[in-house]
Amino acid sequence: MKTLLTFVCFTLLSTQCVSKKATNKQVDPNAKEVVFIYKYYTRGFYKEHHMNQEKIKTFLDYSKTKFTEKDVIPMDWTNALDLLTKIDLKEFENLEAPSSLRHTDRVQHGELTIKINNTTFRSRNFDHGNPPKKIKSIVAQLLSMSEND
Repeated sequence: MKTLLTFVCFTLLSTQCVSKKATNKQVDPNAKEVVFIYKYYTRGFYKEHHMNQEKIKTFLDYSKTKFTEKDVIPMDWTNALDLLTKIDLKEFENLEAPSSLRHTDRVQHGELTIKINNTTFRSRNFDHGNPPKKIKSIVAQLLSMSEND
């Protein structure tokens, strides 16, 4: 009976360790496919940027029928990945916006989504131009990449 109990305990412990290793591999931004999606909108206005290692696709309307594309500068992409490694992705979805002017239509809603492999991390809405402090630098980098020609 003791040997059976010992065997079951070791099996459970080793299974948990393996699953944690697999989860950590999925959120490693340096290893696999990373896509940043930054959108900002209000009544009558919509803009959404999809950025991967090769292209930036900017949608200009809600129906996503009008868009522009451009190539990513490798140095900008490297900077974005460096900033991504400084973000705690476990906290990312719970970051609080520092202001709430978007609720009165005074500023646009902003939202950052990060896709790493098959895992998606989505921020809460915040005022475009005033993101939470912990993601302010990466939002500025992504906007710089997408809006500069």
